[in-house]
Amino acid sequence: MAENRMITLAKILSEKELADMDIKKIKEDDALLEELIRKEYALVVDWSGEEGDNYLFNFFNQRTVSLLGRQLDISSNEVCQQFDKDIDTPKRGDFVPFALEYFDKHLKSNGLRVVLLDMGNDTYYIFVAPKTDADRLTKIKSTFWKFKLVSFQNKTPLYVANCPKCGNVQFFGLDTDIDEKDLAGKSCSDCGTLFWDDNGNEMVKIEKYY
Repeated sequence: MAENRMITLAKILSEKELADMDIKKIKEDDALLEELIRKEYALVVDWSGEEGDNYLFNFFNQRTVSLLGRQLDISSNEVCQQFDKDIDTPKRGDFVPFALEYFDKHLKSNGLRVVLLDMGNDTYYIFVAPKTDADRLTKIKSTFWKFKLVSFQNKTPLYVANCPKCGNVQFFGLDTDIDEKDLAGKSCSDCGTLFWDDNGNEMVKIEKYY
């Protein structure tokens, strides 16, 4: 719905950025998301790690400048140093959630929050919003614009299901904690192959990453 799109944009963009968006020419939600990514108002990061040095820092610093008019009050290498200090035996996929929580903590002290758009795949779609607006984003009733705050504290596993029929790989619990009971009846989004039965029993091989 156009109303949800306007609410979303008003909460994640500065007044100048919002005025520069030619929203009337963008008819579809996925096209709008692509435009937000192209303009670097949103950041896309694979679950397994950053795509380059200081990728996350540069994004959060740029969004802080745009929304608050000042830079982050931490250095670019601080999060990596803290990660090395806190995580004894890092595994693939550990850094991004750690960094998101780390930046969210620092942004929160400046009145901002990290928010994640849940697209149901193996990628983090990252936005920044004022603290009060971040809570409101999570309450938007939309099948496309489904936002969540950063929360990895419980360290529940990331479930990776590789469909034996069509080869589609799906991720469950990527950007939010998920309970095992929520997995009951989950199936492949491409071909419908059942991953878990209605009682939550695995029907295909499921990998877990903590």
